[in-house]
Amino acid sequence: MSHDICIIGGGAVGSTLAYFLYRAGVTDIPVYFGREETVKAVLREKGVRVYDKVENRDYIVPITPRHYSSPIDKCRFILNTVKAYSVPETLRLMEKIMDVDGVIVMLQNGIGSLELAEERFGTRVAGGVVYFGAERVSPVYTVYHGGRVVIAGCRHGLCMELTELSRVFKLGGLEFRVVSNIDYYRWLKLALNAVVNPLTAISRSRNSIVLSGPGLELASLILTEFIEVAGKHGFRFELDRLLEYVVNNVRSTGDNYSSMAQDVLNKSPTEIDFINGFIAKELGRDSSINKIITLIIHLIEETNRSKNSAQ
Repeated sequence: MSHDICIIGGGAVGSTLAYFLYRAGVTDIPVYFGREETVKAVLREKGVRVYDKVENRDYIVPITPRHYSSPIDKCRFILNTVKAYSVPETLRLMEKIMDVDGVIVMLQNGIGSLELAEERFGTRVAGGVVYFGAERVSPVYTVYHGGRVVIAGCRHGLCMELTELSRVFKLGGLEFRVVSNIDYYRWLKLALNAVVNPLTAISRSRNSIVLSGPGLELASLILTEFIEVAGKHGFRFELDRLLEYVVNNVRSTGDNYSSMAQDVLNKSPTEIDFINGFIAKELGRDSSINKIITLIIHLIEETNRSKNSAQ
């Protein structure tokens, strides 16, 4: 079956993108899940429920659920929204469902997922960063908290096809910006994620905790190391302006729980290795604030695994 747009991963990001596509008039959106029980749950509900907190309104988004083991579609655009650590298990699936002239958009946090997809699919891959808040309450229920921007682009050419995707999302109320310098935006988002995600996960708090005294002090330490690593890759950032960027984003999303905080609260794995872990690895030092933070998150993950196995 041929489709213009398919989504891999029906979590908070995938469900929210499906919601905006539905608002644009796109129906019968194939969404691929890794668990059979989730597919069955979506079939029972005849879609996924998205609560738009901005509008204070519930929507039933009539997606078509698929399991990874049933790659029966051919998709012109594939939006890959799974967690970074799950990307390897989706490579074969993308190979099966990608149309001859298809384009893949990788929408993970951190650094590494886009590069992995490019190794497999070359120039038909775009990277993207998400600027909206969403929380997956259950396999069939997502709360959309606000924010309406996705920035995307290819690193090896313009990927003009993305402008078509942009037009569709615009109809649904999402600003899908196509840029020629996607790496800059990926690094900028990495800075934001490196501060907000682990600090909220460790404290099990909403994003506003970053604006506290200790939060801002830790943010400066994290960003100082980030700036050093970014410089090695040819990107120049100033600490004051970068901190202002983080603070402004946190002020607009203060009531939200970051994706990593949600993972910790749900006793799920996190993307720490692709965020602070990546910065620590690139620094190459035995001791750094990003390495310490990475180890603390891994310690929390170990604790959660122990609790899960004991149940």
